[in-house]
Amino acid sequence: MEKSEFADEKPPQLSEDGFDRSSDLEKTSNHSIEDSPIEEVRASVPPTDDTTLPTATFRAWFWGIVFSAAISFSNQFFWFRKNPLTIKVLVVQLLAYPAGRLTAAIMPNWQWTLFGRTFSLNSGPFNVKEHVLITVMANAAATSFDAIDIIVVQKLYYDQSWGFGGGILLVLTTSILGFAFAGMTRRFLVRPASMVWPINLVNATLFHTLHREVPKAVRDAEKAVRGLSWSRNKMFLVCFVFSFCWYFLPGYMMPILTSISWICWTNKNSVLVSQIGSGMNGLGVLSFTLDWSTMTAWLPSPLAIPWVVQANMLAGFVAFVYIIVPAVYYTDSFDSKMFPIYNTNQYDQWGGKYNRSRILTPEQYLNEAAYEDYSPVRITGFFAICYGQGLLALGAIVTHTVLYNGKDVLARLRSAKQANDDIHARLMDEYEEVPDWWYLVLFVIMLALSFVTIILWPSDMPWWALIIAIILAFIWLIPIGIVTAITSQQPTISMITEWVYGAMRPGHPIGNMIFKTYGYLVCKQALLFAQDLKLGHYMKIPPREMFIFQIIGTIIASFVSLGTTQYLMDTIANICTPSAYPFTCPNASLFGASSVIWGLIGPGKFFEAGTLYNPIAYFLLIGFLLPIPFYFLARKYPNSWVAKINIPVVCLGLGPYPPAPTALMSTWVALGFVFNFYIKKNFKAWWSKYNYVISAAMDSGVAICAIVLFFALQNNNIEFPTWWGNNPDSIDQCPLATANWSGVDVYA
Repeated sequence: MEKSEFADEKPPQLSEDGFDRSSDLEKTSNHSIEDSPIEEVRASVPPTDDTTLPTATFRAWFWGIVFSAAISFSNQFFWFRKNPLTIKVLVVQLLAYPAGRLTAAIMPNWQWTLFGRTFSLNSGPFNVKEHVLITVMANAAATSFDAIDIIVVQKLYYDQSWGFGGGILLVLTTSILGFAFAGMTRRFLVRPASMVWPINLVNATLFHTLHREVPKAVRDAEKAVRGLSWSRNKMFLVCFVFSFCWYFLPGYMMPILTSISWICWTNKNSVLVSQIGSGMNGLGVLSFTLDWSTMTAWLPSPLAIPWVVQANMLAGFVAFVYIIVPAVYYTDSFDSKMFPIYNTNQYDQWGGKYNRSRILTPEQYLNEAAYEDYSPVRITGFFAICYGQGLLALGAIVTHTVLYNGKDVLARLRSAKQANDDIHARLMDEYEEVPDWWYLVLFVIMLALSFVTIILWPSDMPWWALIIAIILAFIWLIPIGIVTAITSQQPTISMITEWVYGAMRPGHPIGNMIFKTYGYLVCKQALLFAQDLKLGHYMKIPPREMFIFQIIGTIIASFVSLGTTQYLMDTIANICTPSAYPFTCPNASLFGASSVIWGLIGPGKFFEAGTLYNPIAYFLLIGFLLPIPFYFLARKYPNSWVAKINIPVVCLGLGPYPPAPTALMSTWVALGFVFNFYIKKNFKAWWSKYNYVISAAMDSGVAICAIVLFFALQNNNIEFPTWWGNNPDSIDQCPLATANWSGVDVYA
């Protein structure tokens, strides 16, 4: 490109990915010209920072609080409905942009001084760092707290209520304990370049797409590269409109697009064909989905996850769903043929719905004599394999972390800053870090309130059990965090916490759930906070302001979510039953099932020698051993495909199934292969410029369309006329998928 094209301007220097980075790098003082070692990060996060931008402004606080309260109320309200509507934080990210711009345009520039500091009502143009803080605060409220699920199950299954006081302490302590853990482990899960947290790259791309003003010279230079003539904003707008319009089909007019199970069309009267072909209630062989929302409801965006991760997950999916589950079911292992092939329900030994009221004492403990007289609990073969997969993954995570990440973890135990820190970590050194003692004090306060919670309210859990639960959460946080940071898929220690308490105190379902709350949920909340800390790391948000905004967002969301829950449960008669339609609470069943299997019955009875499900327990031992041969093979053949095998990630291939539709995996992997392997390999400049923009646009279009559909049509009971594409009796045209092998539809 000749200099004369731009007169006296310095010609843009396009990198190999087709971007001009020279102007950005000139803004970065005291740092060598470098970029992240991770290609996906280079494509979405510039190695620059502007330390002069105002951050915790009045409008950032105002809109952060408004959006936090709104999204918390909406998601908790819709959580109870038969067709839950989850408004993702991406919607807030989009809405906050015009809201911030509007506030900047109309607010007066009043100033005042307090404690020697000058504050302004209008800090000038709305900037990207304010936008990030609003989004981070709202993200604390974007998902219904799992602790509230426990509160609902307590009421529904065991007729116990802690009232608002006990409930708010349970929600706050589990959430903020998680935040304290995230802060204390940030040197392992946030600062290292290898801890990518891929889903954040979509958010970071959208932030930069909305706020970055590209000079004309750079735009002209990019247009000169074949295939890069569209700006990112134009690509975002086109894909957003497409996504918005398309979702009217699977979301309203033609739900069959959610799972196109064409094998079932060959013989709808065959149980075998329905079980194999159904992508909703079966194995989903050769089925696929054309619904973006179905994929991203259960898995991260297929454009956000590296292809090597997706390939590992596909291998696990095929091994479990297409090989192990059919082998178990069709050989009638675990008496599988008595039940449907795919659900999470509980049955008795005769194939009927398990009647837990028959084995409960008035104090909600297990009645041993009644249990012996009635029946052991039974589950589907698929659900049994899911428990095995969970144990396999946990064992593999421990061994994999020790073998592959042990040296780095030990090094970072000695120092928070390492010689191999990337440019983003060094840019963050410009800001005052949050001292470790802040997180430690927060932990001590929340731990004290946790003891108050379990002692003053009927938790059925002794004080010493709380200490064990907290230790479990902390021990597992780093190994699980490493896997999550690489894949954006979060393994769970839910089963371990349930198993530990079930072994210590079998027959105590309520205590089991509370123990699980302080073990599994604290770990889960810590990872959610760590993900946001990494987003702040990418966007160069001052750590102390991130700390305050995350805490305030969590507190607001806790009160709003629990208040919404209490209101609905007190005002809607027979809530969470078919008679209260649409408030049927579909998400409560899995928590209830776990409380019965692990708490009421207990792992001793469920897994003891000679019982039907005893072999599942050995999956944990297999998980510990499985990564070892692959580790040595990777060392011997470091440049081969064997070195790319990640056993914990392979185990995640079964992660969301059930209840996720099995049809989504084929489409998810196909899109990942096209974008993150084929296009990335052959059209790297195009991939670097547009990949994450397209992902953000698809997410945004679906989210906005879902809101429009719900409030304009579905909430007013305006249904689309029944036709072949939306048959309510069998959405994916596999009517016998919920039947057992004999064709009897039992407790589907």
